[in-house]
Amino acid sequence: MYLTGQVGVWSFKHKERIEYRDGYRVKCRELDLGYWRKHPNLHGFIIEEFAKGEDLCQQVYLEAGDMRRIIAAIQEDQLPYTEGFFFGQSQNDEDEKREAIETFTKAIAWLEDSPDEVEWKCVYYQASW
Repeated sequence: MYLTGQVGVWSFKHKERIEYRDGYRVKCRELDLGYWRKHPNLHGFIIEEFAKGEDLCQQVYLEAGDMRRIIAAIQEDQLPYTEGFFFGQSQNDEDEKREAIETFTKAIAWLEDSPDEVEWKCVYYQASW
Protein backbone atom coordinates (compact mmCIF):
# COMPACT_ATOMS: atom_id res chain seq x y z
CA MET A 1 0.00 0.00 0.00
CA TYR A 2 1.54 3.26 -1.13
CA LEU A 3 0.99 6.92 -0.35
CA THR A 4 2.38 8.94 -3.23
CA GLY A 5 2.86 12.65 -3.72
CA GLN A 6 2.87 14.19 -7.17
CA VAL A 7 4.25 17.63 -7.83
CA GLY A 8 3.73 19.46 -11.12
CA VAL A 9 6.98 20.97 -12.32
CA TRP A 10 6.09 22.85 -15.48
CA SER A 11 3.60 25.25 -16.92
CA PHE A 12 3.37 27.71 -19.71
CA LYS A 13 3.81 30.51 -17.13
CA HIS A 14 7.35 29.30 -16.32
CA LYS A 15 8.74 28.04 -19.62
CA GLU A 16 12.28 28.66 -18.40
CA ARG A 17 11.79 25.93 -15.79
CA ILE A 18 10.73 23.19 -18.19
CA GLU A 19 12.74 20.00 -17.72
CA TYR A 20 13.28 17.37 -20.37
CA ARG A 21 14.11 13.68 -19.95
CA ASP A 22 14.87 11.46 -22.92
CA GLY A 23 13.53 14.19 -25.21
CA TYR A 24 10.19 14.52 -23.39
CA ARG A 25 8.90 17.30 -21.16
CA VAL A 26 8.73 16.29 -17.49
CA LYS A 27 5.15 16.88 -16.38
CA CYS A 28 5.47 15.93 -12.73
CA ARG A 29 7.58 14.14 -10.17
CA GLU A 30 6.39 11.45 -7.83
CA LEU A 31 7.50 11.10 -4.25
CA ASP A 32 7.12 8.08 -2.00
CA LEU A 33 5.36 9.58 1.03
CA GLY A 34 4.51 6.31 2.74
CA TYR A 35 4.34 2.55 2.48
CA TRP A 36 2.55 -0.12 4.47
CA ARG A 37 3.33 -3.79 3.93
CA LYS A 38 0.21 -5.09 5.69
CA HIS A 39 -2.44 -2.78 7.11
CA PRO A 40 -5.80 -3.97 5.77
CA ASN A 41 -7.83 -1.97 8.31
CA LEU A 42 -6.30 1.28 7.04
CA HIS A 43 -6.93 0.12 3.48
CA GLY A 44 -10.56 -0.70 4.28
CA PHE A 45 -11.14 2.74 5.80
CA ILE A 46 -9.65 4.58 2.83
CA ILE A 47 -11.62 2.52 0.30
CA GLU A 48 -14.92 2.88 2.17
CA GLU A 49 -14.55 6.60 2.90
CA PHE A 50 -12.83 7.92 -0.22
CA ALA A 51 -13.40 5.38 -3.03
CA LYS A 52 -17.12 4.68 -2.55
CA GLY A 53 -16.30 1.15 -1.39
CA GLU A 54 -14.88 0.22 -4.80
CA ASP A 55 -11.59 -1.64 -4.37
CA LEU A 56 -9.88 -1.87 -7.76
CA CYS A 57 -6.32 -1.02 -6.68
CA GLN A 58 -6.98 2.40 -8.22
CA GLN A 59 -5.39 5.67 -7.23
CA VAL A 60 -7.47 7.29 -4.49
CA TYR A 61 -6.72 11.01 -4.32
CA LEU A 62 -6.65 12.47 -0.82
CA GLU A 63 -6.86 16.11 0.22
CA ALA A 64 -5.43 17.41 3.50
CA GLY A 65 -8.87 17.21 5.13
CA ASP A 66 -9.23 13.59 4.05
CA MET A 67 -5.89 12.72 5.63
CA ARG A 68 -6.95 14.49 8.83
CA ARG A 69 -10.05 12.26 8.90
CA ILE A 70 -7.79 9.22 8.49
CA ILE A 71 -5.59 10.37 11.38
CA ALA A 72 -8.66 10.90 13.59
CA ALA A 73 -9.98 7.42 12.73
CA ILE A 74 -6.62 5.88 13.67
CA GLN A 75 -6.45 7.82 16.94
CA GLU A 76 -10.01 6.89 17.88
CA ASP A 77 -9.61 3.20 16.89
CA GLN A 78 -12.28 3.62 14.20
CA LEU A 79 -10.57 1.68 11.40
CA PRO A 80 -12.90 -1.16 10.35
CA TYR A 81 -11.71 -4.74 10.59
CA THR A 82 -10.84 -5.63 7.00
CA GLU A 83 -9.87 -9.01 5.65
CA GLY A 84 -9.12 -10.53 2.29
CA PHE A 85 -6.98 -13.07 0.48
CA PHE A 86 -3.86 -10.89 0.15
CA PHE A 87 -4.37 -8.64 3.14
CA GLY A 88 -2.70 -10.27 6.12
CA GLN A 89 -3.67 -8.62 9.40
CA SER A 90 -3.32 -5.15 10.89
CA GLN A 91 -1.30 -5.19 14.09
CA ASN A 92 -3.41 -2.53 15.83
CA ASP A 93 -0.52 -1.78 18.14
CA GLU A 94 0.83 1.61 19.18
CA ASP A 95 3.82 1.43 16.81
CA GLU A 96 1.59 0.81 13.80
CA LYS A 97 -0.72 3.68 14.80
CA ARG A 98 2.17 6.05 15.48
CA GLU A 99 3.80 5.24 12.13
CA ALA A 100 0.57 5.76 10.17
CA ILE A 101 -0.23 9.02 11.96
CA GLU A 102 3.30 10.28 11.39
CA THR A 103 3.13 9.37 7.69
CA PHE A 104 -0.16 11.19 7.13
CA THR A 105 0.93 14.20 9.21
CA LYS A 106 4.08 14.58 7.09
CA ALA A 107 2.05 14.15 3.89
CA ILE A 108 -0.31 16.95 4.97
CA ALA A 109 2.63 19.25 5.71
CA TRP A 110 4.18 18.45 2.33
CA LEU A 111 0.88 19.01 0.50
CA GLU A 112 0.20 22.34 2.19
CA ASP A 113 3.72 23.71 1.58
CA SER A 114 3.69 25.23 -1.91
CA PRO A 115 6.88 26.96 -3.07
CA ASP A 116 6.62 29.33 -6.04
CA GLU A 117 8.25 26.91 -8.47
CA VAL A 118 5.56 24.28 -7.90
CA GLU A 119 2.49 24.44 -10.14
CA TRP A 120 0.40 21.84 -8.31
CA LYS A 121 0.60 19.03 -5.78
CA CYS A 122 -1.58 16.05 -5.00
CA VAL A 123 -1.48 12.95 -2.82
CA TYR A 124 -2.92 9.59 -3.68
CA TYR A 125 -3.20 6.21 -1.98
CA GLN A 126 -2.95 3.00 -3.98
CA ALA A 127 -2.96 -0.63 -2.96
CA SER A 128 -0.91 -3.17 -4.85
CA TRP A 129 -2.23 -6.61 -4.02
